[in-house]
Amino acid sequence: MTSDQATDIRSTLIAMFEAIEKKENIAEHLLKLDDIQRSLDRDTPAQLRHFLERRSYTKALEYLDTGTFTDDPNRPDCDDHPH
Repeated sequence: MTSDQATDIRSTLIAMFEAIEKKENIAEHLLKLDDIQRSLDRDTPAQLRHFLERRSYTKALEYLDTGTFTDDPNRPDCDDHPH
């Protein structure tokens, strides 16, 4: 994964979460994330790839921001379900 791809994923996730807060359509963001995901190479961290494949976008953003993921017992279960 290049630094440009990581930046693109992060900015797309942030824009999508902002759109969700405003109750706007997020289809464009989902399509962009799918395109980026398809372009990722083998050196993409497995945990990040897993979060993107499972559409666990909150976890993916946390991973990009911190390099790790901390399981939060207060996080809603809906973030763990595939869409």
